[in-house]
Amino acid sequence: MAVVNQAFARQRLTGTDPIGKRLRRSRAEWVEIAGVVNDIRRGGKTADMNPQVYLPAAQIKLYPVRLADLAVRTAGDPRHLVNAIQEQIWAIDKDQPITNVRTLEEIISERAALRRFQTALLALFAGVAVLLALIGVFGVLSYSVSQRTSELGIRMALGAAPRDILKLMLRQAGSLIACGVAIGVAGALALTRYLESQLFQVRSTDWQSYGFAALLLASLALAAALIPACRAARADPMAALRME
Repeated sequence: MAVVNQAFARQRLTGTDPIGKRLRRSRAEWVEIAGVVNDIRRGGKTADMNPQVYLPAAQIKLYPVRLADLAVRTAGDPRHLVNAIQEQIWAIDKDQPITNVRTLEEIISERAALRRFQTALLALFAGVAVLLALIGVFGVLSYSVSQRTSELGIRMALGAAPRDILKLMLRQAGSLIACGVAIGVAGALALTRYLESQLFQVRSTDWQSYGFAALLLASLALAAALIPACRAARADPMAALRME
C-alpha cells in the first residue's frame, strides 16, 4: 500500500482518482495507492510542489531506505522522556546507537534560522534607513532655517507670532514628509510582492501595516523637524534683520 499527494495525482495521473491504481519503483513489486494527502513544500515555501509517494516503513522490501528516525509524541516536556525512550529501544536492541535527539521545536528553529537572520538583517537595514531619513529631514529643515533667517526676522518684525513661524516651518516639513511617505508606500507595494513569495502570511495589500508604518515614520520625522522649527520660532527678529 502507498499514499500519494495531490501533486502526484495531478501530474502523474492527469487528475484522475488515484485510489486503487498501482505503481512501482524501478523493478520493485507493484504497490496499490490507498489514499491521497495534501501537498507540502519539503524545501520551504519557495520550493516547487513535487509529486510525492509515501510508503509504510514496515514494508521493508518497498521502503527505499532503512528506517533511521523515531518520532515520539508526548503530552509534556519531551526532554523528560529521553532516558525512558532510550531504555525501551535498548531493551529491543542493546547495541542500537541513539544520537541526534531533538525536539520538534528545535528542528523547526534550526530550519528557520536562515530566515530569522535575513529578517533581522532586513530590520537592521530598515532601522538605518529610518535613521538616515530623520537625519535628512533635520538637516534639510535646519539648512532652510539658516537660509531664511532674514525672511523669518522680517515676518516677526511685521507682527508674526512665534507660533506662526513654527506652523510655517512645520508645514514645510510636512510637505517633505508627505512626499517621502507617498514614495515609500509605492516602493513598499512593489517590494511586498517579492516578500509575499518568500515569507508566510505576508500580503501585498496589508493596508493596516502600511498605515501603521506611514504614521510611525511621519511622527518620527515631525519630531526631528520640531527642533529646527522651534529654533526658528525663538529667533530674535532684530538679530535677523541686522544680518541683512
